[in-house]
Amino acid sequence: MEHHKQSSDLFVSCPRQQFFEPCSPAQQLYETLRWLWTGRDDCSAPGSIIHLNGQAKPLMEHFRHQGMTGLLGFKKSFLAKRMTCEGSGHSSANPTKGSTPALLYGKNRVPLFRCILCNERYSARRATALWGTRLCEEDYLRVAKSLAEGMGIRTTSRILDLDKDTVQRCAVSAGKHCRLVESVLMHHLHLEECQLDEMWSFVYKKQGHLSPFEQLMEEIGDIWLHVAFEPRQKLFLAVVPAKRTLESIRKVTRSVRLRSDGHMPLFTGDEYAGNLDALLWEYGQLAREDRQGLVGRPPQSAYLIPTSGINFAVVNKVRENGKVTSVKSEIVLGSKQKIQKVLGESTCSRNINISFVERSNLHQRLNNRRLTRKTLGFSKKLAMHEAQIWLCRGYYHYVRPHSSLRIRSDDGTRWIQRTPAMAAGVTNHIWTMKELLTFPHCYN
Repeated sequence: MEHHKQSSDLFVSCPRQQFFEPCSPAQQLYETLRWLWTGRDDCSAPGSIIHLNGQAKPLMEHFRHQGMTGLLGFKKSFLAKRMTCEGSGHSSANPTKGSTPALLYGKNRVPLFRCILCNERYSARRATALWGTRLCEEDYLRVAKSLAEGMGIRTTSRILDLDKDTVQRCAVSAGKHCRLVESVLMHHLHLEECQLDEMWSFVYKKQGHLSPFEQLMEEIGDIWLHVAFEPRQKLFLAVVPAKRTLESIRKVTRSVRLRSDGHMPLFTGDEYAGNLDALLWEYGQLAREDRQGLVGRPPQSAYLIPTSGINFAVVNKVRENGKVTSVKSEIVLGSKQKIQKVLGESTCSRNINISFVERSNLHQRLNNRRLTRKTLGFSKKLAMHEAQIWLCRGYYHYVRPHSSLRIRSDDGTRWIQRTPAMAAGVTNHIWTMKELLTFPHCYN
């Protein structure tokens, strides 16, 4: 009885106010916090009460200490941001998270769900690769898998009896989706080795066939695939299709650093000078010499020096008449003892090499029609070139098992196949093509 009286007093001392529209998320949040703060658990809750999904505690603390004035101090945009359905499962297109099934729509009978927070209907294809397409799910998956296995646009359209423009749109949407999935999942990877290399390709025309005007365009001509490969887990850490410039190599090293857990791997590469500059740019530190006196030339401006933890070795190939006659290795950064320790603990490398990244380049040429030599399936636009690379990369990481990554079962009677994503600890099973293309890229 005392609790009821205290709650009633609080409720009276905190009269309801209308700040925004009744159906707005900000007003609903205000109603919910007011109800929780007054402790009115003896009556039925009003219809505007909403589920905060773990977000109530910080807002309630602010509400308790500063009262109504503190709540009004929150901007409307902030309140709306705290209550957006993106944080509660609406945009993630996950039927089991914050949604209830409503009905089916379209000729493909796509499920339409209703969000329990904002009462808005949304498609089950939202935030997936199938969003915006009119193809049925089976045809879309066949198109994506055919392209990921090395078939061309026209070949796929003839086999599946689809228009080539439809196949092309599927390739673009599937490639973009795989790129978003990689950005969500490929983080905090523990890297021990990283091999750097470049692979030649072209878009629209080869560089020697370009006119003087076309040579000014950066999206056509020779396009180099700048690759960072992790040989132990067989992961493509970065693939940057661009002109062979220092900025392209810097994008590769930046991607490696952002995807790692902070541990600096052993870098190996060829004699391309841009590798050293990019590593110093990403992992080095600025140094400046102090002036010794007032007479004489002033010291040069700040320059980059390697940190104590970076290790980089180069493989030099000696060629005669276009053929490799010998291979020599050289340690550029780091100590020989540290590099030998990393190689001694490696499950694949026994010496300084770039063999694994070069073998992965062959895999890309065999399974990507746009990279195959002596073919008419080359890319005519850089956007299509990038989309196909991302699609093949997602298929390689999550769907296709790698034979060198298999492990024995606990009883030792059979082999367990694994994908590179399983070896890296990103997932615990081999994905299907449907799982890859319907994985919500904004899943929280």
